[in-house]
Amino acid sequence: MNMPFHADLILAHGTVLTVDSNDSEAEAVAVKDGRILAVGSDNEVFAWRGPETEILVCSGRTVVPGFNDSHTHMASTGEFYLNPKALNCASELNPTIPDLMRSLAEQVEKTPKGEWVGGRNLDPNTLTEGRWPTRWELDEVSPDHPVVLFLRGFHAHVANSRALELAKVDRDTPDPEGGVIDRDAATGEPTGVMRDAPFIQAVLPPTNLTSMKRALGEVSELYAELGITSSADAGAPSTPDSYRAFQECIDEGTLQIRTYLMIREAFLRKHDIGLRTGHGNDRLRMGAMKIFVDGSIQAFTCAFHEPYIGKSTRGLEGLNYSVDQLNDLVAEAHRLGFQVAMHAQGDYGIELAIDAVENAMNRYPRENPRHRIEHVLCPTETDLRRIRDLGIVPSFYVFHPWFWGDQHMDNFIGPERAARMVPVRTALELGIPACAHSDAPVCTPNDPVWPSNPLWGMACAVTRRTRGGRDIGIDERITPAQALRIYTINGAYASFEEDIKGSLEPGKLADMVVLETNPLHVEDPWEIRNIRVERTLLGGKTTYAAS
Repeated sequence: MNMPFHADLILAHGTVLTVDSNDSEAEAVAVKDGRILAVGSDNEVFAWRGPETEILVCSGRTVVPGFNDSHTHMASTGEFYLNPKALNCASELNPTIPDLMRSLAEQVEKTPKGEWVGGRNLDPNTLTEGRWPTRWELDEVSPDHPVVLFLRGFHAHVANSRALELAKVDRDTPDPEGGVIDRDAATGEPTGVMRDAPFIQAVLPPTNLTSMKRALGEVSELYAELGITSSADAGAPSTPDSYRAFQECIDEGTLQIRTYLMIREAFLRKHDIGLRTGHGNDRLRMGAMKIFVDGSIQAFTCAFHEPYIGKSTRGLEGLNYSVDQLNDLVAEAHRLGFQVAMHAQGDYGIELAIDAVENAMNRYPRENPRHRIEHVLCPTETDLRRIRDLGIVPSFYVFHPWFWGDQHMDNFIGPERAARMVPVRTALELGIPACAHSDAPVCTPNDPVWPSNPLWGMACAVTRRTRGGRDIGIDERITPAQALRIYTINGAYASFEEDIKGSLEPGKLADMVVLETNPLHVEDPWEIRNIRVERTLLGGKTTYAAS
């Protein structure tokens, strides 16, 4: 057949998982001008071959759509990745508080006097002592440097006395809305632990445009190694430079990823210049208004109907709005034409988020607003049915059962409720287009404990096994094919982009990943996490190739 033009690139002799509506498989893909020209058998696709066509032979390899991390924080991930003073506090690396203090002392020794020393990935429940270090223990190591160590997930931290002094936090400081200052039972003095309380964040050194651009560029290279071609950035630091950095990196060719920008509600309302969800192009698009309803289960600030086990709290102190305030905020965002993306994790917090969407749609009817709920840790089946009926998109943190599952059963909510968390299978069976995410920098691309790897997330969703080797909610296990779908086409749906990406079909963007083997046919599903990404292509151009 004499074709009117020829393909720029053909990937051939492989297994192509298209993730189309029929989960069709093929052998080859042709690309022209950054978009998919043809998908089919080798013979069918080679009809588009010309003298200048590049041929990529994929024998024994599997080609899938580029992965979409539907909730990440690229700028923040980059800052932690590049900051040499950001100590990795993970208990796998520092099993005891004395171990952690020794590592912290080494960081302090390398840091000029008076400068901030930070840490991330602290998980007090898995330290040998099973508790937070205190401000006084940090003071022994660092009386002069301000120190803050963040919980993995960033919803809580511990600070030393110098940091508290800079933040003007003392025994008379009231708890903020939606947060808690932990206090010594005998003296009433702050222990240094603050849960969803933003005092320290307000006095941390600001980041400049140059460092943000460097962070975005280097992290996008790490994302490419994981096969990630699209992400929804769920809230950069609330400065104009944070968003300017994304556009300038694209203009300068250093950001090799498509980005859907969620913007925090306070910043967006203060700086509203009339742009609404969907504005932009396939490289950088205005996304949702980001709203925090409740907090984090690890900080006991997720809002539940029933108390945490062993504690009197239901986490209601983690709520950021009254019912009326949340309803009015979501209704106004909806009226103005925004998609809203609400962080809500406890069943009570999720219920409030659903109620707010229903209220908004009743007050201001409009077609297909596609509002989102982020993380969706512990919804009930009733919640999921309402999510389906209202057209809400849940973005699940599928790493939860693996990384924190043992703690959920033993320290947070008990085995029965923990078995129902992150109910991806129920959502999919109800016809809900659920998507999945890493929430980096909760985990990062180069995390030695676990990386923000979509293949790792797929393995977690398929196996539903904790780090301690316990099964957790096996009725919510999904198939590898479903796991691939929540990381590709469903992520595109969550950003209104399912017509241009998320599956390998003619006319769509040529965002693809070449894997060393087929994730649908591994003998042990947990091994999906170890499948190697051999090549990542964005618009048909290679952004990563394994050596």
